[in-house]
Amino acid sequence: MRRLALTSTALLASALLVSGCAVSATTSSTPTASSSASTIESSSTVAVDTSNASGDIDWSALPTTEVALTDDGLTITEAGTYVLSGSTTGQIVVGTDGNVRIILNGATIASNAGAAIQVDSAETTVIELADGTSNTVSDASTRTDEEIDGAIYSADDLIITGTGSLDVTATFADGIVGKDDLWIESGTITVESVDDAIRGTDSLTVSGGTITIDAAGDGMKSTNDSDAGAGQLVVSGGDITITTGDDAVKAEQQVTITGGTIDILESVEGIEAPVIVIDGGEISLNASDDGINAAASAIVTNGLNVTINGGDITIVMGSGDTDAIDSNGDLTITGGTIDITGQSSTDFDGTGTFSGGTLIVNGEQLTELSGQMMGGGGGGGGGGRP
Repeated sequence: MRRLALTSTALLASALLVSGCAVSATTSSTPTASSSASTIESSSTVAVDTSNASGDIDWSALPTTEVALTDDGLTITEAGTYVLSGSTTGQIVVGTDGNVRIILNGATIASNAGAAIQVDSAETTVIELADGTSNTVSDASTRTDEEIDGAIYSADDLIITGTGSLDVTATFADGIVGKDDLWIESGTITVESVDDAIRGTDSLTVSGGTITIDAAGDGMKSTNDSDAGAGQLVVSGGDITITTGDDAVKAEQQVTITGGTIDILESVEGIEAPVIVIDGGEISLNASDDGINAAASAIVTNGLNVTINGGDITIVMGSGDTDAIDSNGDLTITGGTIDITGQSSTDFDGTGTFSGGTLIVNGEQLTELSGQMMGGGGGGGGGGRP
């Protein structure tokens, strides 16, 4: 499988290095895995692969099959391209050891048995949205195997691409689930879910597309909390709008944002991970707890940090005991424009550094961090809260 990679002055022995065009951001401290076997080294450069994930598969060497859907659904057991049109109340099930491309060409998949698209095994599965087409996917509210918890579910690598549209309605739990690496490259994608909207276990990478999320649970997340170097969520492009009943953007190990537009209309916590690196992009978020929060996870318990090197960030906080930027470790701001409306702008337990960029809090431009270190002291900022 392909993996995002964490590289550092001392490479993680357990991380898998990927090739291709990479972007990087510098973090300021050492996230440490809670297991005795894994440590993410300090002074690390976080490299993320933003190349076309599906571009290295020679689809012309594989057969193409056009399928007019019926209520019998479709079972795919051979590698190749499958062009789906029409409607079904059955399932699309993939079980092979090769590469499979599913082109949705005006397809409606409304499963009455479980997941609408279920990849039990494949080298890589690509879901391509045909140009100019509208496609809808919905799952059943109950199922025999509750481990298959997405309307679109893949046990292996999953890529979503194309220029058409896809509406996903999840009535059992999650919208789109990748149990390995999940990429969203392009397309107009709407996800409505009774739990999480889009979940990649080892990684979730969004490099393009227009994505609208309405989730009762988390919006976008990467959930691997046992393998060092995994559990990463990367946004390098795209136009993302999120309304969620819990956290909007979340990862068990690291969130990296280098580009794109993220508009969080409603959330409990806007962006949360042990390590958060923002190099660019346009981010606006509304949160009722913490806006940007570096917090420990099951695998990363030390070296927590928020690093902002660029981007345009607007944060509006709800009333009460809330923090716009809250790091349970270090906070470093070297660039970008940050505009905060709220009672508490920044809060950090470790070292706070403000060496560049523009920080505006409730209409006033600050020249130092207005946060506090838990337990007293100062880390590059004033002692009070605005």
